Amino acid sequence: MILMVYILTLIGTIALIFFSVDWTIELYKWQSRIHIGRWTDRKAWQQAVEKKARQWLYKSPTVQITDQDRLVLWDMLKGNYRSTTIQSWQDAGLLLSLPEQDAQEYVKRHPSLFIKENWQIDQSLLAYVLKKKDALYMETEKEIKEHFISYQQTEQTIPYRKTLPHIRFVDTIGLVCPFLHQCDFSDLAIRQIEEYDHCLWEEVFPPHAYDLASHKPLGVFDWARGWGWYVLGLIETADLPGNKKRILNLSNHLLPFQKADGGFSCLVFNPNERFESSGSALFGLLFVHAYRVSGDERYLNAAIKIEKALMKATRRDGTIDFAQGDTKGIGSYSQIFDRMPFAQGMGLYLSKTLDIYEKTIG
Repeated sequence: MILMVYILTLIGTIALIFFSVDWTIELYKWQSRIHIGRWTDRKAWQQAVEKKARQWLYKSPTVQITDQDRLVLWDMLKGNYRSTTIQSWQDAGLLLSLPEQDAQEYVKRHPSLFIKENWQIDQSLLAYVLKKKDALYMETEKEIKEHFISYQQTEQTIPYRKTLPHIRFVDTIGLVCPFLHQCDFSDLAIRQIEEYDHCLWEEVFPPHAYDLASHKPLGVFDWARGWGWYVLGLIETADLPGNKKRILNLSNHLLPFQKADGGFSCLVFNPNERFESSGSALFGLLFVHAYRVSGDERYLNAAIKIEKALMKATRRDGTIDFAQGDTKGIGSYSQIFDRMPFAQGMGLYLSKTLDIYEKTIG
């Protein structure tokens, strides 16, 4: 009888620990959203967003691998909660919006970046940002470029994962093309982008993925962050042939889907879907580039409206909220909308880009 009591007590204690982790996470999320979106001064907001972005370079919040919000501790113990690969592009997003000094200090704190045995395509964006900020060691750059030499020599394009060699993901355009263009592999970057031209719906909208074998698009055509990856690839390689035309074409067709509050849905074509901050921020950057190319003030005004929508989605501590969680696969999109370092960085990147138009905003 006593043994049974001990066993039940042990089971109860373990259950309490597991449930306590779930409750703590939910309680933190709930309290952090109290008074969300009350920012009225864009400069004060920008400073708060930048302060939070810099804090996260030292201790970045985890972007969950799964959408599980029950028994989260079990996912942590199994190693299904956090991914180094995902975190690399989170940090890249933050660094893109911060000064060179932050990037240089980041490299000093992370001496084991880009280990050859653990290399994934996702890390290309981090490499690009570090090189852009003059913080990528030459030897490291050389090692990373070796991953792409075979594709350049064979005139193939780059798969997102080696396990799916015939599938091209829209993510890869944003993750890889900026680095390729920056490191004298522009011909490969051009091929990567042009290959996607064949699957654009109405010659404008990119699908989540593309099957080279069947020449069929895969996934949905209006996933906001998917378009965001496409946008990032275009704007960070804007001087490549055809990209200015692509920027204007997408911007023109995207404008009608902007919501009244300035933001965009996680599935762009459906106005009833939830606002999504990471895609919205990247669309703002797209519109700024479209304005620079065309001089059409519709695009600048749209970008300004997006910044205001991001302000309304910002917690009182400067955290931009409502970024869609990591995608689980083709057609499998996260139902978690929460803080995300990448969205934080893109929002700040947009705001700093808009600073030169401050008189217009005011």
